[in-house]
Amino acid sequence: MRLIKTTATLVTPQHTVTAASDPDDNMFLECAEEAEANYLVTGNKKHFPAKWGVTKIVSGREMMDLMLRGLLEL
Repeated sequence: MRLIKTTATLVTPQHTVTAASDPDDNMFLECAEEAEANYLVTGNKKHFPAKWGVTKIVSGREMMDLMLRGLLEL
């Protein structure tokens, strides 16, 4: 938790969205948009659009694969 607290960037969304099929998930899209996040990691991709602005919606496994590929390219 200390690592997360020291490296996280807190954002406050400036507007609301209604793009997720589950209304409770819209807050994650709002935060991703405000942070201009490259990725939003979720265990339930079916409730999200495939992409939201610059943010790609991925599963935990997909994120691990992306990180592993990045390490192998070093």
